[in-house]
Amino acid sequence: MKIPRELQIPALVFSLEAVFIIGLSLIFLVLVPR
Repeated sequence: MKIPRELQIPALVFSLEAVFIIGLSLIFLVLVPR
């Protein structure tokens, strides 16, 4: 699937933000006591 050039940068930023948010939520779940 070819991604248009004008969509490549927002897609990259979006995926980076998604990974960052998932990582933060995982750390939050691990650190917060039951």
